[in-house]
Amino acid sequence: MPSSSPQVNNDRKWIIAGMVILLFVLFARQSLIPVKVDKRGIEPPADAFFETNIANEPGPLLVKFGAEWCGPCKSLDAALAAYSESKDSLKVVFVDTDHQPGLAAHYGVGGIPHSFLFKNGKVIDDRIGSMSIGQIKQWVASQKDL
Repeated sequence: MPSSSPQVNNDRKWIIAGMVILLFVLFARQSLIPVKVDKRGIEPPADAFFETNIANEPGPLLVKFGAEWCGPCKSLDAALAAYSESKDSLKVVFVDTDHQPGLAAHYGVGGIPHSFLFKNGKVIDDRIGSMSIGQIKQWVASQKDL
């Protein structure tokens, strides 16, 4: 019975080493990739602005976090103004992150604009970035909980 050559044994070692490294990278990558935090489980804050404008609203509403100096926020504001004139619109609440930093931090707003859909004071869904009026309508329509 012929014995395997040293070259074949060496090749097997490299293949096994490669597989071990690949598995290590895959597991390490999985633990290093930031996971989107599900904001639906966040308890409402004890905040007068929130309670007045969001928590006590009987129906669904869209809340946009932004700032006056933010260009994409201004673009989204124009789309939200057009959206609010449509027949299928929700009430829209604007939160200035410069004036309400605690509320923004509570909901994990790291980049603006950041929009949330609320129902009964609870987050249903959120989106980061500017959107067109069509994208806003599509997003709102996609939420079956509203």
